[in-house]
Amino acid sequence: MKHWPFAKASLAIYFSLLLFSFIFSCTSKVEPFSVFKAYEEAVQYAKKENKKILIIFGADWCPDCKALNQLLVAPEVKSFVQEKFLIFQVDVGKFDTNLDFNQKFGNPIENGIPALVIIDPKNQESILASTKGGEFSSASQMRAENVLSYLKQFQ
Repeated sequence: MKHWPFAKASLAIYFSLLLFSFIFSCTSKVEPFSVFKAYEEAVQYAKKENKKILIIFGADWCPDCKALNQLLVAPEVKSFVQEKFLIFQVDVGKFDTNLDFNQKFGNPIENGIPALVIIDPKNQESILASTKGGEFSSASQMRAENVLSYLKQFQ
């Protein structure tokens, strides 16, 4: 499954670049990490690969976010997602991180995380779906078939 920004670089290269950026982040010449900039790069990549973008808002402390991640790697879901989507994960911390990015998509985290937004990058980045109602906030009680059924609506 392709997860941005790891889609084209190995983890070793990515972490080396991340360390390099961290070391020099105190200077004014290096631009800090921007989820908006990473998203724009993901949009360009998704257009080129003819895929939709599956934005997943979540946090590492969230058991339902961890459950969703496990469901996404189930064989029947993984192959479908790899073919149709580019996954773009956004950390919301304790609902205090990347909130401006969340607002760009109409506050999908309002009723819980994980929250999903599906974007069609070829159609003016139109929002095809948003789980604003907290549809995946109980992902730990879901099955892979539920996730697959939901995603197949937007292929």
